[in-house]
Amino acid sequence: MLSLDLFDYSSLTDLERNVTKYVNKNVECIIRVLLDLLEDNNDFTPEDFLPYNNLRINNAVWNEMVYDLYDIIRSDVIREYVKPKYEFLLYVILQWWDDCTDDPNDLLENKLDDNLAAKIKETYTSEDGGNYILNAITDFEEYYYILFADHDFLPDSLERLIIIYIRNPKRFTMLFPDVDLNEYQDLMPKDLREQFEELNRNPSEPIKTIKKEVCEATLLQDLIFCCEKLQANLTYKDSPENHRNDYIRDLLDTMGYLGNRDQTRLGTSSGGKEAGEVDILVRKDNRPFSIIEALNLSSVNESYISLHIDKIYRYDTLGYICNFIVSYVKATDFLAFWNRYVRFVQSYSYPFELVRFEIPKYNQYSELRLAVTELMRNNMVTKLYHIVVHIPS
Repeated sequence: MLSLDLFDYSSLTDLERNVTKYVNKNVECIIRVLLDLLEDNNDFTPEDFLPYNNLRINNAVWNEMVYDLYDIIRSDVIREYVKPKYEFLLYVILQWWDDCTDDPNDLLENKLDDNLAAKIKETYTSEDGGNYILNAITDFEEYYYILFADHDFLPDSLERLIIIYIRNPKRFTMLFPDVDLNEYQDLMPKDLREQFEELNRNPSEPIKTIKKEVCEATLLQDLIFCCEKLQANLTYKDSPENHRNDYIRDLLDTMGYLGNRDQTRLGTSSGGKEAGEVDILVRKDNRPFSIIEALNLSSVNESYISLHIDKIYRYDTLGYICNFIVSYVKATDFLAFWNRYVRFVQSYSYPFELVRFEIPKYNQYSELRLAVTELMRNNMVTKLYHIVVHIPS
């Protein structure tokens, strides 16, 4: 069986094992349907379920890997680790199943046993009535998250990791001590794989700097990537704001956002007399481009959130096209927190006219949420992105 990103498998209870078995049984049914199609000799091949196949793995090997994955899932032994290429395979199988299933009610073949459901409710229901375990194992969309500790094997994430490594291998090792990129070589894009292999062959050769094209869209995606890495890093589970900000800043800096400086002095203080401090200042062509403010929250502390929002606009004296507020949240019911947070920032009295509030359908994860406020500033629209990250307890 595959482990779930829900439990500590070093001290597994019988209930946790039964929950793990239930999820794996659903995945087993999905892969069995896929194997039936592959065995029917009806010209169905891996190219019918893989989103792209420009990797080193050929169709025959993909077929063998589906059987291997099937055996892993059917085994009574819980595997806490599988190779990245098998994680990638499982992820795209889930996508394929999602795409080819007409009725959402048919996505999970096995219905939860009443006795098991009752034990889950008894054990995991929070004081406010939420039950994150029950929600996670009965919602197919959650399978994209609970079956994987991270999504490093996906093309966008892997590309970022390789670029960070190519720019600075030593710093990569410090930031990601548990990531061995050699295990991802089959999944690497050809051009980056060649650079990665060349660097490994000649580690003493000067590293060709990869210039970062800074723009709003790439900064947003890269910042979300940094938040994902922070969330998955147990080192920062109970860290103060500054330590978490240091990690985000170091990642952004290593990715090529030159000029990031923690607690950079800028703008005016709340007293209006002295220069203030921002958490992270992103630069483009050595000029200020965007401000990132971050805060630890356990509830929707309106005064504390207000302090950080107002701080951004005290410091942003030029009117940057986009700024960011990142909330590191430790809350039992993250969804309830998010709903309260949305109500607050949607009705907040910003220093400029709020012309649009949006929760994009993309970039939404079960444990990481995004909202965008668009403000009219001297007849120009500027954006404040709200990124809310659930830090595991």
